[in-house]
Amino acid sequence: MSKGAESREVQVVIARWHKHMQYFWSPNDEQLLGLADLYNDDSRFKANYDQVHPGLAEFMRAAVKVYVKNRKK
Repeated sequence: MSKGAESREVQVVIARWHKHMQYFWSPNDEQLLGLADLYNDDSRFKANYDQVHPGLAEFMRAAVKVYVKNRKK
């Protein structure tokens, strides 16, 4: 998280998350953004993410937004 949502390292992790998800479901970019919003906006998801690291849910949303923006280029 200290490297920032736009860092290459974080974007590699987000791409890996996206690839892993495709074993079960193939979300489009809008759905990826919606899922990232859910992680932050739903108190149950947020609690799980923030238990791993405070602020992780919000960071995940920011990182996914960067990922989707970069995919559209």
